[in-house]
Amino acid sequence: MSSTSEVGHAKNVANLQKLTEQVSVYTLYNPPVASLSVSNLQTLYTTAVAKLSEVEEKRNANKNAIALRQVAFENLKPTCTRILSLLEILGLPQGTIDQARTLNRTIQGGQKKPKTTT
Repeated sequence: MSSTSEVGHAKNVANLQKLTEQVSVYTLYNPPVASLSVSNLQTLYTTAVAKLSEVEEKRNANKNAIALRQVAFENLKPTCTRILSLLEILGLPQGTIDQARTLNRTIQGGQKKPKTTT
């Protein structure tokens, strides 16, 4: 059975907030290390929330950039096929057509078909 526990940075930040709230209510809290004081924990929480929102903004910007690239290259394969067909119609030398086929295969991600001997 798969685990259903929540993990990740957002959960860690939420737990930090809970810890800070619990510690700030407890009046006898006296940490041995200054970095664990209530004010430092609150500062850490504020910084963590800001960093989480910054990461989310950058993640969204990255997703938008990927979507724009996908749209920009959407018609590349059919356009390359049309260009190859037009080059064949023009009656260019076989070497030129072979180079165009190789480029078309590279763009479309195919492999060269082996020659069959019958």
